[in-house]
Amino acid sequence: MPLEKSASGKLLVDRDGALTTVTLNRPDIHNALDRELSAELNAAVKQINVDRDCRVVVFRGAGDTFCAGDDIKEFNAWKPEDGYWQVRLYQETVNVIEDLVPITIAAVDGVCTGGGLELTLVCDFVVATDRSRWGMPEINWDITPGWGGTSRLGKFAGRRKTKEWNLIGGLFDVTTADRHGLVNRVCNPEHLDGNVDALIEVILAKNPTTLRTTKYFLNKSAELNALQGLWFEGAPQRTPFGEGIRDFVEPESRRSRSALANSLWQA
Repeated sequence: MPLEKSASGKLLVDRDGALTTVTLNRPDIHNALDRELSAELNAAVKQINVDRDCRVVVFRGAGDTFCAGDDIKEFNAWKPEDGYWQVRLYQETVNVIEDLVPITIAAVDGVCTGGGLELTLVCDFVVATDRSRWGMPEINWDITPGWGGTSRLGKFAGRRKTKEWNLIGGLFDVTTADRHGLVNRVCNPEHLDGNVDALIEVILAKNPTTLRTTKYFLNKSAELNALQGLWFEGAPQRTPFGEGIRDFVEPESRRSRSALANSLWQA
């Protein structure tokens, strides 16, 4: 399908076969999320959620930046009750993204702060450039995180760093983000697209049923203890044995998936 531009032009959605790319399109202000863009992003991910042909979703920002989170200047025009409803919308959006059947990838360049960082927390993979800047600066503007900065973040980085980043509000580099489990791959800006494309190729080479079942196991087990999580792995197989087993037994077939997986990001 051709590139779709939202009514405001602040969100771009490109559907190309099994791949959907969602681009936040306000590069002049680091793709900050105003109410209009937030609503359009919410509608877009709900649409993807029922698209059975989609297997991979890439979230990215226009220009040389990912997302700076909320458009703080807009808060001056809000009514007292607007904050409550906006946070509910944000939380619904990231909950839908986290539970999507397709594999989700955040392609991060430049600024990745506040809601931008929170968006990456619900993606399956994060590929980031070495110039990206991360942080949870909400406390500096007398606001609190609304969609994962104090809850989901701790599951990646632990309580100590999560408190530091939220209570101090300073920015940190991608090396720190990598060290604390926020990214999968760090690369030069000129190699960002290539690294994302290589990951997409590996994902699309997998059996779709096995992939979505494994993602379901991983997501649900993350909220359980180890013994409870084993229940998912012990449940009856959702995929008939077939192509994957043949790929293992027959060396010529095996090279396709395994070679792609083993060669990913080796450089």
